[in-house]
Amino acid sequence: MNDQDDALTIICVADNESLESWCEYWAQLPVIAVDTEFIRRATYFPITGLIQISEGDQAVLIDPLTIDAWDPLRDLMVNPNVMKVFHACSEDLDVFDRLLGVLPTPFYDTQIGEAYASAKWSLSYVKLIHEYLQIEVAKDETRSDWTQRPLTAAQKRYAALDVVYLANVYPMQLARLQEKGMLEWVMEDCDSLKWQYQMNSDPKQNWDGIKTAWRLSPLGLTLLRLLFIWRDEQARKEDVPKGQILKDRTLWSLADTLPTHHKAVSEAEELTGRQHRLYGDVILQNVALVNELSADEYQLPLEMPLPPRTGDLTKAIKAFVRQQAERIHIAPEAMMKRKLLDPLVRHLFDGSDIDWNNPAMTGWRREAIVNPVLEKFKKP
Repeated sequence: MNDQDDALTIICVADNESLESWCEYWAQLPVIAVDTEFIRRATYFPITGLIQISEGDQAVLIDPLTIDAWDPLRDLMVNPNVMKVFHACSEDLDVFDRLLGVLPTPFYDTQIGEAYASAKWSLSYVKLIHEYLQIEVAKDETRSDWTQRPLTAAQKRYAALDVVYLANVYPMQLARLQEKGMLEWVMEDCDSLKWQYQMNSDPKQNWDGIKTAWRLSPLGLTLLRLLFIWRDEQARKEDVPKGQILKDRTLWSLADTLPTHHKAVSEAEELTGRQHRLYGDVILQNVALVNELSADEYQLPLEMPLPPRTGDLTKAIKAFVRQQAERIHIAPEAMMKRKLLDPLVRHLFDGSDIDWNNPAMTGWRREAIVNPVLEKFKKP
């Protein structure tokens, strides 16, 4: 494909009947390329401005501001016979989760794929297209307001080319991966990305990600978890960023001090007067709730960060991983991510248990890198 794209066909879909017709067509195809345009300005949820789909020859631009019957697209997104191809799709997952209530399945991410195809980690879309198609992609419309109507001709062209180019890159990248025998590895990582998205979207699962939470007492951790979950629910209800309800630092400060009256609440770090007026009573209610619990109902202490004396071991493992990645020509970051490195270092350092249910510990990595690391660096 060259850069002579004057013949590009762009089809705008703005009504329910047309969307249903196109979804019936796409459901017969093995692969479609998908992208979304959205804005997120002072909101919790993304505001979808456009959905683009292409099979490689034409681009269909779906207008979410005029369509309200989403069942056909929802069915398409979970159709097991149609591969949905994205690039760097974590935010696209958020869009579909919000708009359709489902995550695309199955899906393929070309950014993940390129980490295995050419050992290039987190390659941008612009560089990906240049790598495969020798086309310079203009990103002038990246910051456009995709909720404005009518869309400009430049916006439509930009959005259309995103998926047309992607549809053309996919089979080329696929061929490289099949030649290397790594397609299954990429699909594992795509599944893991979906699992990670679901974990990150659930405040009951990721509440302990606040920095220095490990410093808190079991009682403080219990309050932190309750406030973290409440904050997420409140942010969703008001459709505002979580930090607008309470910042992470404020949550930590409240969990550390366990205030029992409004004056103590007002002294929490980075708490504004407005936040105190709106949420002070809720904060005190949660403090009272945790104070009524018995000790066996408290959260268990969190693991401390790795001590400085594990630095040499960490560096040695990273060097070994880099060596193994170079041997099979994939990105070292793809072979071992941080969520895998820390548990291995901790296990080798002090014998801590390994969570073998963690997707990062399973699949191809178990034999390719986890077991070799454990064998090479085990204590004599």
